[in-house]
This record gives sequence, C-alpha cells and structure tokens, in this order.
Amino acid sequence: MNWHEILRDYIFKHSDLIRKTTRPIRERFGVEYFTYHRIDYAGKYTVLVDRPDWAEHYVTQELYLNDPYLRHPDVFHSGVCLMENHGSEEYREKIIKEAKEITGLNLCTMVIQKDEDSVEFFGFAGKKGACGLEKLYLNQPDLLKSFGAYFKQQLDPILFHMGKEAGLLKDLKGEHFFFNEPLHPEIPNDECLAFLEDLGVKEAKAFSRLSLREKQCLKLLTEGKSAKETAAILHLSPRTIETYFENIKKKLACWSKQELFSIAKDLTKYHLLP
Repeated sequence: MNWHEILRDYIFKHSDLIRKTTRPIRERFGVEYFTYHRIDYAGKYTVLVDRPDWAEHYVTQELYLNDPYLRHPDVFHSGVCLMENHGSEEYREKIIKEAKEITGLNLCTMVIQKDEDSVEFFGFAGKKGACGLEKLYLNQPDLLKSFGAYFKQQLDPILFHMGKEAGLLKDLKGEHFFFNEPLHPEIPNDECLAFLEDLGVKEAKAFSRLSLREKQCLKLLTEGKSAKETAAILHLSPRTIETYFENIKKKLACWSKQELFSIAKDLTKYHLLP
C-alpha cells in the first residue's frame, strides 16, 4: 500500500468506527485526537487515526518524510513523552506547527511501547487547560496505555487485515527510515544511576554490575513471580534462576529474599528495571 491507499482504504473508510472507538477518551478526558502506529522489524507499517482531515494534510504535504517517529524499531525505547520533544528543528517548526493550526490542539503526548516484534505508538492530543491530558501523562499514564490496548482490541480485524497488506516504511518514507539517532522518552539508565549515586543511594552503583538476566529476574520478583515461574518465563531451569538470585544478593549486599524484594521495588520506582 502507498500513502493514498492507506488514507482511502483504512482511515477514510473506517473513520466512523474509529471515531466511535475513541469516544471514551474524548468525552471523559477531552482528548480530541488519537493516532495509532505500528512498525515491525521487517519494516511493515500500519496506522489508524481519528482525524482524517489531518491525515490527508500529512500525506499530501509529505510531512512523513521528517517524522522522527517513523523509523526502524531499533532506535526506540518504551516510555511516555511530549510529541514535540523529538525530531529536527524543521520537524518541530513545520509538522508540529501545522498540526496545531489544522486541529486546533496544542498538547500532544506519545506513548511508546516496544517489544521483541515491533514498536507501537499511541498519540493523544487536546487543548491545554481544556482536557485532562496533562494530568493523565504526568500522574496516570497507565490509563493512556489501557486505552491503547482497548483501541487495538476493538479494531483488531481492521488492524489484522491492514497488517497483511502493509507496505514497507522504508518505501513509504525513504532513507530517513534508517536514521539511527535513538529516541529516549525517559532519562537513560546511566544518567539515572549517576544521579542516584550523587544522592547517596547505595544500591545504584551495585545495580550497574547486574546482568540483563539478573535485572529480568528482579523485575519478575517485583511482580510476585516465584523462582519456578520466573524460570518458565525466561526459558531457564529453576536452579539457574536460584543461582542468579544468589549472585544478585551478593552484588547488592543483601542476604534475605525480603530485603532483595524491597530493593527491587525501589529500583522499579526509579524505572531502572526492564
């Protein structure tokens, strides 16, 4: 599919259903624009939005060429950010400015969720002072994530069909698809750790010595998973998991499971666990 086929066969064709699906977040929180994008590691691209007027302008003016959110999944990290916080000066001056002029909206938030198969974007926009978006992304971002999951569930047949016909984003966008500047919605872990060390958080320095597997084990511990359940999730033996936990205790200088759980909860609070 090319951009005009995406507009015609999906965004315009299903506009009433898309608009109906976004009603809860519009009526409850004053969010007047929602957009969903998915890019898999093969480069296949699917997109649905509830403002066909903006989508048409975006395509006809070829604004996608400099869109920092339309790139290879490798450059993204999960998190929540203001949409205008990323991209070139040209992007911020042109796309963001035109979006505000056409839609009348001046507050745009992006929820980025990355997994082993793809990266997904859930965009929300409203008017400052007239919508609940600021409170949502600052205090209750899980509500935004819940709406994203609801949107996907309600429109699953359309998204599934669109995925089968999806074109490659590198063909739709060009070489900018491969622009490899990373996009971090959150402060990178090394900067967080350095900051916590400055504050005297003793576990911060030790945390940097943990392996990825050890961090995964800690994360699952905070979710209440037993060693056996953790082993099943990570496709390892329970004995291997127990060995990981013994190594973690030594590195973090704690000797009981309860103390380890407490430290793990603190690390989660600082958004350091994967």
